[in-house]
Amino acid sequence: MSNFLKKPWRGMKDIGEDAGIAFFVLGFLLLVIIFFLLLSGTLADLGFLAISIGLMSLGLGFAAIGISAKSDKKYTEILKRMDANIVKLLKGQDTIVTPLPLHLRLKTYPPEVKVEKKSKEAAQKRLDEDTQRVGFVRGEIYQLEDGSWGIHWGGKYPL
Repeated sequence: MSNFLKKPWRGMKDIGEDAGIAFFVLGFLLLVIIFFLLLSGTLADLGFLAISIGLMSLGLGFAAIGISAKSDKKYTEILKRMDANIVKLLKGQDTIVTPLPLHLRLKTYPPEVKVEKKSKEAAQKRLDEDTQRVGFVRGEIYQLEDGSWGIHWGGKYPL
């Protein structure tokens, strides 16, 4: 963006909220006047209605731009103060950020799941216990590639 466009844009952003409120109020007042003129029957043209709605929309747009510019300035100021305070806190200290040791990183991972090889009878017993508990069959036993047996839950059986 050229310097020519940057300065007017900054100026519009700075006065955006105030100008937006003015445009919105002007549009709203025009809308009220048009409403009363339409009720009295002295106004038959609806072009002023479009102008009032346009002024209200322009006002809301300018207000949004102004509010965003103010909040941007506010948050930029807060971040600068935080940065300055962090520099003051760490001044004179040798601060080195190091990664967590391996044993602490490994504690955060999910625990290992140990799978025991089960016989067909153990898998069938587990399925029968579940069937007695819920009152209907919810799975079927099947043989794994390693020769052990497991239960396939769901599938053609409702869970």
